[in-house]
Amino acid sequence: MKTPSWDEILEFLKLDRWAEDRSTGHDFFEKVLPDGEILHTHSSRSGGKTISPGRFKAILSDQLRVSEAEFWETLRTGKPAARPSPSPELPPASLPL
Repeated sequence: MKTPSWDEILEFLKLDRWAEDRSTGHDFFEKVLPDGEILHTHSSRSGGKTISPGRFKAILSDQLRVSEAEFWETLRTGKPAARPSPSPELPPASLPL
C-alpha cells in the first residue's frame, strides 16, 4: 500500500475543502457534509514524513471518510472527494472444490 506524506494529507484537505479549525502543535480541520454530518481531522507538521499504512487506513475510514482510491483521485484531479465514497470491491467468491 502506498502511503502519503503529511504534506499530501494537507493537500487533500485543501482540495477537499476542509476548513482549518485551530492550530496548536498540530493543524485541526473540519468539514461539513451535505447531510449535516461534521467530520474532524488533524495533521502533523512533519511535512515530508510518510504515514504508516495502519495510520493511513484509520485516517481514511475514521476521519476523512473516503476510500484510498478516492483519496489519491482527489490529489490527482484536484477535485473534492465524492461522498459517500464507493465501498471497496469485495474479493471474488471462491469456488467449491
